[in-house]
Amino acid sequence: MEFVEQLKDLLTQYGPPFVAGIAILVIGSWVASFVQHGIATALEKVGKVELTLARFLASLARYLVLTVVVLAALSQFGVQTASLVAIFGAAGLAVGLALQGTLANVAAGVMLLAFRPYRVGDRIEAAGTAGKVEAIDLFVTDIRTDDNIQVLVPNGKIWGDKVTNHSKYQMKRLDFEIAVPDSADVEAACTKVVTIAAGDPRALKSPAPEAIIAKYSGDGVTLALRVWVSPADEGAMRSSMNLALRNLTKNAFA
Repeated sequence: MEFVEQLKDLLTQYGPPFVAGIAILVIGSWVASFVQHGIATALEKVGKVELTLARFLASLARYLVLTVVVLAALSQFGVQTASLVAIFGAAGLAVGLALQGTLANVAAGVMLLAFRPYRVGDRIEAAGTAGKVEAIDLFVTDIRTDDNIQVLVPNGKIWGDKVTNHSKYQMKRLDFEIAVPDSADVEAACTKVVTIAAGDPRALKSPAPEAIIAKYSGDGVTLALRVWVSPADEGAMRSSMNLALRNLTKNAFA
């Protein structure tokens, strides 16, 4: 009963503005949650937006709505919101200056998640680090190097640097150079190296392996062998071909 009496006193003292302020807070809080859920659901259904970015944008929208709701409620209670807006603006500027490095990484993270120059599972080279992308969030990109070491690279460094994505396309060309002495049959050498490459099951049939004369000198020619493979087979194919070509040059071209 005491609470009811206090509520009556407040209603008597402040009247409709007090009721309006409470209503704005309650309804506004519900609207903010609804907006957050609606944006997150819509972005997830689109399928072109990363889950992390979708949740970040939805959460940002919620806090923006709540900010407007609180200012509207305070105005009903008789608080001068103009001064509050100025205070919040100054505080936001101070926080922004203090956290400009962190905010730059967040901005870069948003751009990376929006434009997606690489995805989780891709093998990339960026900011002096090479390896497989394990995770992408708003602050850092988690990269696992070839020797199984975790490297957390700030998104700001990646966004401002050249990014090489070895997994972007479904096939990759490997180039090998073979020195052929001037005394050897160059056409036969081309046929041999192409046959070796085509005989490896990891070599793609289309485009087919090819060999061209890349350089000529008084001692002989240098053949350039081009083999197309899946990015996943790059390491094994390169090692296998280097061994096979080494044996060929040692035995056939010696």
